Formats: sequence, structure tokens, C-alpha cells
Amino acid sequence: MQRTFYDFKALEILKDKRPLLVCDNSFDLFDITLPCEFTRFSDFQPNPLYEEARAGVKVLRKNKCDFIIAVGGGSCIDVAKSIKYYNRLIDINIMAIPTTSGTGSEATHFAVIYKKGEKYSIADERLLPDYVILQPEMLKTLPLYQKKCTMLDALCQAIESWWSRNATPLSIAYSKKAIELILDNMQSYLKNEDNGNKNMLIASNYAGKAINITTTTAPHAMSYKLTSLYNIPHGHAVALCLPKVWRYMKDFDEIANALGKQNSDEAVLYFEQLLEMLEIFPPKNVNADDLEILSSSVNTQRLKNNRIRFDKSTIKILYKDILEI
Repeated sequence: MQRTFYDFKALEILKDKRPLLVCDNSFDLFDITLPCEFTRFSDFQPNPLYEEARAGVKVLRKNKCDFIIAVGGGSCIDVAKSIKYYNRLIDINIMAIPTTSGTGSEATHFAVIYKKGEKYSIADERLLPDYVILQPEMLKTLPLYQKKCTMLDALCQAIESWWSRNATPLSIAYSKKAIELILDNMQSYLKNEDNGNKNMLIASNYAGKAINITTTTAPHAMSYKLTSLYNIPHGHAVALCLPKVWRYMKDFDEIANALGKQNSDEAVLYFEQLLEMLEIFPPKNVNADDLEILSSSVNTQRLKNNRIRFDKSTIKILYKDILEI
């Protein structure tokens, strides 16, 4: 059972532990004092590699760590989970302190790493972090562009989870709450205000809980290669995909209603206008030859979760629309 905290008093859990601190360089910007000796692991990149996770396992074992604490964005938390996974899922607790409000990784039992240039998912119920600390001050130093991308990732997660084949009444309730919080707090969050940051963290957590039940669908399935091929953040990539996929499906007016729109056509238009307002545009370094690479690389497992099935020719048409080729 996951426990969620809203202050750093929860760090006392580490008092008698020897944790592996998984973090990136942004950790040094925060005033966090761990009540114990720890080993730091930061040798990974924003879209973490399989080899980096294996390196983390070696550090964990060499220093005889008995706990993992992840302080960072989704990639950081995914690395922490991957270290536990490749350490043969030995019973070791994970504490997650997200510094972005979008991935929801602190609320899911799966992680994403890249192996030989391709996205690779790992999943196990034991990868769900045991403890989560949601602190709005952790978002204060996040660049505006990253705030936009992670917020859009959470919004896409909530929408996709709602239309997933695996949706349940509980997952839909989580999605609805996430969408409500995102829309109500977007402006405050983008202005870097405390209340907006707090509520966006909670929104991201709800979106994470939703996809923890359902997993994601076509927009996410199509986004991974966009990230690796054009070197754009995941939230940027998936946000480009979602309105094009939704327009093709022409359904889910109940989700449109949650966005304050009467039907899916209005919702898609709203989403596209939102991207324009946020200055989230398609990459420029593209050519027609990329369409075959992209359409051949789609994550088939995520694609299967879509209520409407897409064949390769349809996917190629969607990519052409997404990239404005």
C-alpha cells in the first residue's frame, strides 16, 4: 500500500536506512537533508538507458544499500524502479519525491528505459513506490518549457486512460479529477505560484493512478520514437499526437465535456489551440522518409489499448498530420 505525504517529515523513515539516492543535478538546487548516510547515483540521462539502470544496480550492491529514494522527474523515478527491477525485485522500498508535475511515475508500477535506441517497458506491481512526498516547492526551479511539457503529459495520460479499453469506474474517476485540477490550476501553475504547483502535483498523481490501472494508448504509443528521433521531451511528443488521434477516432464526448466542450470536435480544437498558446510545435528537422521509420516503430502493446484499432497505413497518415509534412 502506497503512502503519500505532503511534507519532508516523512524523510524520518530513512533514519536507520542506508539508501541509494537516485537523482540528477537538480537535486543540488533543493534544501533537502537526508537523516542518514547515503550513496548518490546520478549517472543517467533524461531518457534513461538500460545500461545506466544496470550500472545503478552495481552501485546499489557495492554500497549495500537497503532503500532507494528517487528525487527528480519521471526519468529519475523510472531509473529507481529499473534498479530495483534489475536487482531481481529484491524486497527494497522506494520513496519518490517528484520534481515535475506530469509523468505520474510516482503513482505507477511500470518504468520506461531505452535499449538500443528503442523504448522498453518494464512492469511489476512491486515497482510501485512505497512512499511518495508531494512538495510544491520542488517545482519552483523547473524551467517554463519543462513545466508545459510535463503538464501536457499528465493531461494526455488522463484523457488516454479514460478512453482506454482497460478503463474502469475508478480509473475514470481518477482521470476526471486530474483533468479538472489541470484546467483549474493551469494559469497559476504556469505563473509558478505555490497553489498552482501544489494542485498540479496532485493532478499528475491522479493521472498516474489512472494509467496505473489502464496504461496508455495510441498517442503514447506513437510518441516514443518522436522523442528519440527528434530529441524532444516526452510530454511535447505525446501532446502533438493526442489531438490528431482523437480527431481520427471522432468519439468520447464525455471526455470533451470534462474539458468544458460539447463534443470531441470542439475538444480537439481546444487542445490544438492550447498547444499553440503554449508554443508547443512540431519539430522542424523532419522529412518524408521519417514516416516509414516512425510507423514501423509504434509500441504495439500501447496501441492495443486503444478502443479503435489503427493499421500501419493509418498510423503513417497520422504521423504525416502530426509532423505537418
